[in-house]
Amino acid sequence: MKNDLDMELYEKYLKGEKEAFELLYSKYKNKIQYFIFNIVKDYQKAEDITQEVYIYILQNKMKENYTFKYYIYLVAKSRALSYINCEKRRGEIGNKYLLFENQEVEKDVLELITKEEDKKELMEAINLLDEKYRNAIYLVKIEELSYKETAKILGKSVPNVKNFIHRGKKELRKILIQKGSIEVHKVSKIGIILICAGIFLSGITYAGVKVYNEYIQKQESIHTRGLFENGEGRTTFKDDLMQNDMTWNHDTRLYHRVITNEEEYFIYKNRISQLPDVNFSENFIVIIANENTRDISEIDLIISSVISDETAMHIVMEQKENPDYFCENNVWFAVVENSQLRENVDITIEIPKIYNEEWTEIEKISGDYSVSQAIKDGCVVVEFKNSKNKVISKNPNAIDEFLEKSQKGEDSFIRIYYKPEFELEIEIRDVNFRNGLYYLDTRRINDTQVRHSNFKYLEKNDEKDWIRYYFTNGEELIKRNGLQKNTKSLISIDKY
Repeated sequence: MKNDLDMELYEKYLKGEKEAFELLYSKYKNKIQYFIFNIVKDYQKAEDITQEVYIYILQNKMKENYTFKYYIYLVAKSRALSYINCEKRRGEIGNKYLLFENQEVEKDVLELITKEEDKKELMEAINLLDEKYRNAIYLVKIEELSYKETAKILGKSVPNVKNFIHRGKKELRKILIQKGSIEVHKVSKIGIILICAGIFLSGITYAGVKVYNEYIQKQESIHTRGLFENGEGRTTFKDDLMQNDMTWNHDTRLYHRVITNEEEYFIYKNRISQLPDVNFSENFIVIIANENTRDISEIDLIISSVISDETAMHIVMEQKENPDYFCENNVWFAVVENSQLRENVDITIEIPKIYNEEWTEIEKISGDYSVSQAIKDGCVVVEFKNSKNKVISKNPNAIDEFLEKSQKGEDSFIRIYYKPEFELEIEIRDVNFRNGLYYLDTRRINDTQVRHSNFKYLEKNDEKDWIRYYFTNGEELIKRNGLQKNTKSLISIDKY
């Protein structure tokens, strides 16, 4: 995961590896500079303060319970405010903001990073937002910091941050419509923030993580069984390159092979004609293959980044922004500069976190978490008693309300506390609907291990004596006795 990689690089720096910190600097420099610019409204000063932020981080070790991303934004906010206070420039900065609408866009950090003309109007609109709206949207929606972390960085309460984001999205909508950039009927609440995310992800975020991707010369995904079959529709151990010639990655359930010479390359090229020509004096090619059923969030993947430290090459894969959930691509390749070649290869699939900031993280729930506490916290409590499942929570309709919101496409979250007959089998089930997918985290109360899964659909089956809520994975939707194939039960509730 990217945040885990941040921490790994930071820890390597603490052990004396200067190169690790240079990678963190390259990743966050432009993003921190933009964040500071939003506060001080002075591009040159934003550059200077960004350098001060990194000097401070070099000299002061961060607390153990911080993430690197949270820490660097916290320091950036503190340094920006120190500049304002020390220079006594509140009035001057306020005047600059009033004049900012008439300044040339080239002086804005966003424009310096992203020059494409078709993004110019949107960037202007974003920067016309009030600072509190702009930075709240940026930290939560773009940098994906939690509401709690953002609240601490901005010195506001969590409700205030949520209000800033809500109001900021509305203001941005008004600005864009007034400027004639988009038609009223085409602007939705979600659409605005997706447009913003697209701009940032293609601009600032790209600039910040360019160090990860500049080593990739070419990469693509391919639908083929060429590594598995011998070309005649049959498979033997001798012909199966996946089993016989590639390395198995247990955590991701993927195979991989790093090829550094033409002799080995043509073994694969004969099976997969789409592989590009490779200049092995400058590059190598890494091939990743799948032979397993994937979760919905692991379909239609891309190789999003490659970065190497002294011990390993780290390859991150993630789902495309608008994935085809019926995509059958099962081979990926990336042509990478030789400077990144390492003997050890670490592959991760980046899955979005489903943590909801208003709830205790599922891993941190106490092992003696009781029914009464769960009810008090607002969980949907389902207790198995007298051979029946009964809802005893404050809001017995909470699951239906969650289902209704998600089917409308609205982001929503629900926590279910299920108490079966045996105490040791009590389960906590967190369900988050986001961007068209249901993310399910399940933890047994006497075990800290969390099981992750995700689904395309959540259905309700209302029978004579009971109601069943169940997930489907979006494939082979064939009705069978009122249910569907490839299902997973979320909860069943008996009628009384």
